[in-house]
Amino acid sequence: MAGNDKAKVLVTGATGMQGGAAVQALLRAGHPVTAFVRNPASAPAQALAGQGVALATGDMDDLASLEAASAGHDVVFSMQMPGGDPADPGAEQRHARNIAAAAQRAGVRQIVHTSVSATGWRSQHPDIKDFSPATMVYWDGKEAAEEAVRQSGLEHWTIFKPAFYMENFLGARQDFMFPELSQGELITATSPQTVLALINADDFGAAVAAAVTDPAKFHEAEIEFASDALTHPEIADALSKAAGREITAVSISREEQEQRHSVMADSQVWNDLVGYPARPHHAARYGLTTTTFEQWAAKQDWTVPAA
Repeated sequence: MAGNDKAKVLVTGATGMQGGAAVQALLRAGHPVTAFVRNPASAPAQALAGQGVALATGDMDDLASLEAASAGHDVVFSMQMPGGDPADPGAEQRHARNIAAAAQRAGVRQIVHTSVSATGWRSQHPDIKDFSPATMVYWDGKEAAEEAVRQSGLEHWTIFKPAFYMENFLGARQDFMFPELSQGELITATSPQTVLALINADDFGAAVAAAVTDPAKFHEAEIEFASDALTHPEIADALSKAAGREITAVSISREEQEQRHSVMADSQVWNDLVGYPARPHHAARYGLTTTTFEQWAAKQDWTVPAA
């Protein structure tokens, strides 16, 4: 442990949403944090440095840089960019293996990994195959990365499986995933009756900090992680209340969505056919507190610039 008896944590993906949430929660809990970054001169990296976060430079394809960064740390937070690129289908698994191998060589005691809710779904739904190659590569990568963590050989490991992030309804993510939301429509190719499991970054970060604080309690835990679960009409109602303007959920066919927004069509139809199994009670089993979507939405700035 670090000199203050707080675990020293190396965070990969520290300049992103999940890794960033982990960094902030760990800092609040008093843990010394190092961010593994490709470009320490970047604005996000420098912002972390300004908070007292140490910076370690490297690349997830460079095992030596990962091992050097891991040295002297008690815990590594494992985060990779999601797969989906058929040109490099093994990237996520390769990076997870490198992180785990480097941690093991450096004497790290614990790895906390973030994946996604519903990994392994294909064994329960072998007949559901009508998805793009990129979608299947995504799931292949997530499942292979989890297995790399299970086989890491570290004293303690934990896998969080977060559902759909509430932050996807904000900013650039909203513009990409729900481009009509600013005009008052939440358009998806998902049935109005289908429930979407939801998580938020602050709840996720707090869970990572909890696992670091009590590694034995979270050892070999694979937690389907959600803070709430709502239908899209219920999501639209909560957004309407928080934003102070009417937002309507609109359900369209897969064919229509593929023409309008092909990237999102697969995942929205997948939610109809399979869906994230994560629910708040899974987190509650580990004493993790969660925030409802309505509570989360009430804290956000929904100001829309005038047209």
